[in-house]
Amino acid sequence: MSEAASLEVLHKKRTELESQWSTQLQKQRTLEDNIKELEEKVQAQLQQKIKTEDQVLDTLESKRKDLEKRLGELQEQQATTQSINEPTTETAQTTLQAQEQPMEMNASPADETQQPNEEARASRKEERKRKWM
Repeated sequence: MSEAASLEVLHKKRTELESQWSTQLQKQRTLEDNIKELEEKVQAQLQQKIKTEDQVLDTLESKRKDLEKRLGELQEQQATTQSINEPTTETAQTTLQAQEQPMEMNASPADETQQPNEEARASRKEERKRKWM
């Protein structure tokens, strides 16, 4: 009987150990599943942060491009304004000088043809400037 009792004790011990091992395997699977779920959640959050950051970057990039475009337009307007103002000033000075100088009565025929040509050029310049404005 002692052998039968000892075999029964060994059988119980074996069943107990198998149960513990099965419990350990179940815990291991549960922990692996939990780790997998947590890893997926972390990845999802990181992807969301990346998506949000991409949107912020896109917004900032768009704003930067708009500001660069606006700056270019303002610089172009300023350059156009300066180029329009400078010839206008020269034309005004030429016109004032022409008005200040008395016309000579003893003009030669070459002078008479030259003066209308200069006036025609000046009036054409003024017309071009008015079109630009």
